[in-house]
Amino acid sequence: MNIQKAMRVRSELKSNAVKLNMMINNVPYAIAFEGEKPADEALASKRSERQKRLDGLSYADAVKKLFDITDACLSLNCAIEKVNQKGHELLFKETSIKSKLSFIERLLDKDRDVESETTQTKTDYENTDAKGNFKKVETKVFNYPILDDKALGASLVQIQKNLVNELECVRDEIAAFNATQKVEWKMPDSIK
Repeated sequence: MNIQKAMRVRSELKSNAVKLNMMINNVPYAIAFEGEKPADEALASKRSERQKRLDGLSYADAVKKLFDITDACLSLNCAIEKVNQKGHELLFKETSIKSKLSFIERLLDKDRDVESETTQTKTDYENTDAKGNFKKVETKVFNYPILDDKALGASLVQIQKNLVNELECVRDEIAAFNATQKVEWKMPDSIK
């Protein structure tokens, strides 16, 4: 089976384990006999009794099935991990690209906020007007982003485009990897 199917099967197994565990928890653990102490055969019969609340399983069979499902999850996880090292590397690469892209997008937002020319009003503490107030002086201010195109080897817009393309390629690789990698695993008969 491919990795995608293996992950779906694993999810179903986990879901079945949770459901079975809840059913087991809702069945009383004690068996009660009124009046007289039961014979060993009667006790054994009661213990092996199939219960509707356990989907027709005895308590012991339900516990065994829960353990079988847990063991199946373990073996399936190991089988997935065996073939998924490359998948992890691709996911790490995707995370790295997304982090860079997010940072570049924040820089682009800051870059767009930089006005090339502004006017700044300052107080001239050496000169006063006719009323004796310090004069206000308007000064032209030329503003530049702290990073230029040379700093990172390309413009922020070009870096953003490159990262978006790189992210698409990695996501395509992940999808292809997940669809083509085979997980060698067989569902145990005890939980079918």
